[in-house]
Amino acid sequence: MCRFSVLLVAALVGTGCAAISEKLRGSANTAPTGKDKPAKDQPKLAPVIEPVSAFSGKVVLVNAPLKYIVVEGVIGRLPPVEQPLNVYRDGQKVGMAVVSAQVRGANFAADLTQGEARVGDTVRSD
Repeated sequence: MCRFSVLLVAALVGTGCAAISEKLRGSANTAPTGKDKPAKDQPKLAPVIEPVSAFSGKVVLVNAPLKYIVVEGVIGRLPPVEQPLNVYRDGQKVGMAVVSAQVRGANFAADLTQGEARVGDTVRSD
């Protein structure tokens, strides 16, 4: 049993050393190519990351005679006044609205300029 253990350890040490020496030999034999190094005259460009500024909300009240809607949005992410918004129902555009200055919490009013809106419709700034 002792001989088997000694042979096993010797085999493992021998294969480990062979793999390390092969890596060293392989790296010494390979010459660096121009593809590995970036060109000095070309600056490294960082990727440009732009935040998504699109707004999305839901119609919670419709006043058809006065042509305005109340939209529930997210506090802190309300669209600016006079921004045009599109009204969608089941993925289809059904109207357009323009944000007005009336804001209360996460809700704001928008004037309907085209089409129609119903409670539950989605409002987005595309």
